[in-house]
Amino acid sequence: MLQQESQARKIIIAEPNESKKLRPFITHGYSTEESVELIAKFDGAQQKGDEKSFIRTKNLAVFPLRASSAKPAFLLIQPQAGAVLNDNSSLQPLLRVVELGMDVVSLRARDKATPIEQEASPYTSNSLMPGFIHSSPAMTSLVEEVYKIRSSDVTVLVTGESGTGKELVSRAIHAISNRKDKIFVPFNCTAVPKELAEGHLFGYRKGAFTGAVTDSPGMIRAADGGTLFLDEIGDLPIDVQPKLLRFLQEGEVQPIGEKRPIKVDVRVIAATNMPLEEKVAGGTFREDLYYRLNVIRLRVPPLRERRSEIPPIINYYINHYSSRFGKHDITFTPQTVDLLMVCDWEGNVRQLCNEVQRIIARAVDNEVVTPDHLSPELKRSARPLTNFGENSNVRPIASYDSAFSFNTGTTGGTLEDAVCELEMQMIKGSLARHNWNISRVANELGLTRRGLYLKLSRYRIEKAA
Repeated sequence: MLQQESQARKIIIAEPNESKKLRPFITHGYSTEESVELIAKFDGAQQKGDEKSFIRTKNLAVFPLRASSAKPAFLLIQPQAGAVLNDNSSLQPLLRVVELGMDVVSLRARDKATPIEQEASPYTSNSLMPGFIHSSPAMTSLVEEVYKIRSSDVTVLVTGESGTGKELVSRAIHAISNRKDKIFVPFNCTAVPKELAEGHLFGYRKGAFTGAVTDSPGMIRAADGGTLFLDEIGDLPIDVQPKLLRFLQEGEVQPIGEKRPIKVDVRVIAATNMPLEEKVAGGTFREDLYYRLNVIRLRVPPLRERRSEIPPIINYYINHYSSRFGKHDITFTPQTVDLLMVCDWEGNVRQLCNEVQRIIARAVDNEVVTPDHLSPELKRSARPLTNFGENSNVRPIASYDSAFSFNTGTTGGTLEDAVCELEMQMIKGSLARHNWNISRVANELGLTRRGLYLKLSRYRIEKAA
């Protein structure tokens, strides 16, 4: 950050060790030997009271850093004239950011060294479900809603496109609820023939119909005390819906062939990838059942609305499938990740998971994955460029959430080149709009500050003098 934001060519941050001798903590522009030697001489000059002469001789600017939770340290900048921001303003505001960063590092180190008994934050991934990754505003909002209803047995309707992780969200709701120690029973309403759906859900007595050779409790009674997850609820047969409505209203089921209803204690979470309102209007879904299910509604956003989560999801599945397949040190190039970030992902997280699984399964140890390793169908779906006209070189980017166009200057080039060109122009445009405010630019582009700095370095984007 200092190197990017200031005119310094060489930087050292030094802090005292256990013997109270200064040692290089962070260096830029110096070799390890040079930084150790310079800090030793600076420390000696301090002890002798000859600090000012040393600083002048070495053409240094020295700033003390005093963070509230970290050891006091010194920032050394060379040349002395480089100790200003890129717009020639004072370095002091940036030094406050550096001190805050030192506080964060110190507190993290302290947390690792001290056992923590308290429960993890409710908004971290592992507090809900392993692999539950969220960093975008849309997913963070969803996680907050899940946590708010943790102590309630209210019926929940989870909506979202296929492959977005509706069952994972439903399991997360169960995992932090009062029923977390009880059973979670999933039932896919499209997985059984329509004529057998009632028996599978509500159970039946032996001899109730042809083929009923034993008693069956049914899925609802199997979930007694726990949670029943009804996936693809929109496909539940219309003639079964009245019995489901009675179960939701009265908390009882009547198996086929049973004379009296049976009380059950089951929490229901339903999911659908289709608009139930349209099915109600079309007469294929009961309106009263719809309102009974739609008490708390949670929408799982598609992957294209949370592109900033694609890199951590990729890393998660690289580690997962590398461990599963016994592979080691497989890495994706930045260009590959960039290309994956501009895909439409019609199959959402499930499709991304399958793509990473296929790549890891075919990879060898220490392999570097490039865009050439991606599946042909994915490259076709990721192609963001479409000509407006035969002689036009202005092309739309259909795969981004908002309209965007850029001039490629030529009709040739690879998809990877086009992605890089798009990324550069988006970064430059955002930098111009926000007058090089790194935090605002990173937030707009869905990047971390470090991620943005890496891209600025990769594309050699520098602030004009």
